[in-house]
Amino acid sequence: MRVVNTSGKWQGMAAKLGAIGIGLALAGCSSMATTGTGSTGPAKTSGALDNGVYLINCSEVTQPEHRVELDAIDAAMEDRQYYAALARLEGLSFDTQAHWLRWAQLLGQVDQLDYSEEVFRAIVDECNSYQALHGLGVVQVKKDNTLEAIDLLTKAKSQAPANADIRNDLGYALMRAGRYDRAAFELRTAYELSRGRASTRQNLIAAYYLNGGHAAVKQLQQQINLTEEQIAAGKRQASQLAGLSFEQQSDSTVSRILEAQSEQPARGGELSEPVVIQTLERLKESFQQPIPQRIGESTRDE
Repeated sequence: MRVVNTSGKWQGMAAKLGAIGIGLALAGCSSMATTGTGSTGPAKTSGALDNGVYLINCSEVTQPEHRVELDAIDAAMEDRQYYAALARLEGLSFDTQAHWLRWAQLLGQVDQLDYSEEVFRAIVDECNSYQALHGLGVVQVKKDNTLEAIDLLTKAKSQAPANADIRNDLGYALMRAGRYDRAAFELRTAYELSRGRASTRQNLIAAYYLNGGHAAVKQLQQQINLTEEQIAAGKRQASQLAGLSFEQQSDSTVSRILEAQSEQPARGGELSEPVVIQTLERLKESFQQPIPQRIGESTRDE
C-alpha cells in the first residue's frame, strides 16, 4: 500500500454541495492509498469531476471499529435510507476498500451515476477487485452501456465465479444484449448459488422464455418446481426486456414475437443476433436491482 500524506488537501463540503445538489462532500479523485490523518470522508487531491486524484485505500482488513461502522451503514442501506447512509459514511475515515465501495455504491443509489462511475473506476484502477468491477459493471447497465457492462461483469466473474450476485447481473446484462443462451446459463448458475432467490428466479424464467419459448419454460418448471404465478412474473420480465407491454398486446401476440425471436438460427457458431422488435412500450426502469444492497453479498428480495 502506498502511503500518501493528505494533510491540507481536503476541500470543504460546502463547495461540493453546490456542485452536485445533494449533501455529498466530494473532496477530490485517484488510485493512491491513504492512511488515517484525522480527516473524514473520501479524500481527493484537487479539482472536481474528472480532475484530481482519489486517494484510494485498497486494504481489505477491517478492524472491529470498522466493522461496527460498516454494519451501521449497511443497516441503513437495507432500510433504503440511502441519503442518511451516505451522510453517515462521509463522516467516517475511509480506512478500507469497503468504505470506498460503499461510497461509490451509495452515489449510484442517489442517482449520481457519473460520480459513482468515477469512484468505481478509481477503485478498479488501484485495486482491481471483483467488488469494484461488479459495481462499475452495474453502473454501466444503468447507463445503457451494455457491452461494457458485460465485459466488466465477466472480469468480475473470473475473480469470483461462485458469487451469485455477479452471475445474476451478468445474466441480466446478457439478456439486454439479446444473448439469451449465455444469459440462461449464467442465471441458472446464479439461481443455484443463491439457493433459489426470488429475484434471480424471475430473471432465469425470462432468459429461458426468450431463449426457447414456452417449451423451455415448461422444461425449467419440471426441473425446479415453478408455480404458474412465478412463470407469469418471469414472462412479464421477458416482455419488458424485449420492449413489449402485455397491457397493449395479448399474451399470445407477445409469445409469438418472442418465440420467433428465440428461433432465429445461430450464425458461425455464435449466438443469434437479436431480432429488432418494434418497441410498443419501452419501460424506463427495467433494471430491477441496479446495485446490490451490499457489494459482494446477497441482495434482499422485494
